[in-house]
Amino acid sequence: MSGRMDESTRCFSQDKSASWCAVHLEAKLSDALIREDAVTLNRLWSDDLVFTFPNGKVSGKAQRLAGLKASAQPSQSDSDTSNTNDEVKVHLYENMAVVTVQSTWRGKVNNQRYSEQYQATHVWAKQQGHWQLVAAHVSQVKK
Repeated sequence: MSGRMDESTRCFSQDKSASWCAVHLEAKLSDALIREDAVTLNRLWSDDLVFTFPNGKVSGKAQRLAGLKASAQPSQSDSDTSNTNDEVKVHLYENMAVVTVQSTWRGKVNNQRYSEQYQATHVWAKQQGHWQLVAAHVSQVKK
């Protein structure tokens, strides 16, 4: 980390509730995922992040970031992808926050529009003064 104060530290050091800050971090995470913003994701994700995909595969930070770089070629279908956090619930534990997020992802693939809901459980931990995502599990909500 650089010597400057990042958004996660600023958020939790200001006069804001920890729950508000966790919701703010979730919004930043969603935005970075849509934009495939590796710089922001690198800052938000812990080096030892454990990520479980809807299909049960497990990945880490390095693999996730490499996947972003490999697919960094913008495609026509990516331009209208969006994500809305429909419901965010925060559970605080000293230097940790467990956040459940139900979100809707919309976009177009091969000229076909889609709208899919996902339920995620995110574990945020305060490490060296910075809040980072240490674990995530995502499941697709079946219609």
